[in-house]
Amino acid sequence: MRTSSGPAVTVERIGQPSEALSVLIRPRLPVTVAAGEVRELVLTIQAKDCVHVARNSGMPFLEVTLSNGSQKEDHSYIPGDRYARDLSVALTRACPEDRDDGTPAPS
Repeated sequence: MRTSSGPAVTVERIGQPSEALSVLIRPRLPVTVAAGEVRELVLTIQAKDCVHVARNSGMPFLEVTLSNGSQKEDHSYIPGDRYARDLSVALTRACPEDRDDGTPAPS
């Protein structure tokens, strides 16, 4: 996360639309980033329900809520091809084709 100018920005929430997946964020949110500052956020996506995990979602996106003290905005971000490939590979490992037995998947 980087803020180039203006007031500090607070990352209040990062999520994704699938109920079959959860997002864990380090450090815990909210995280405030001052102008000119760079903060690393580590996101871990976990499969909670392999039966309903979408295998080929194309360009998966993240839902992000940002605020700057006076305004709060929700944004949808598509992190890019690398994120989509990495997510697809990880979900295939966590939820193999014989996943439909209804048991939770490892992360």
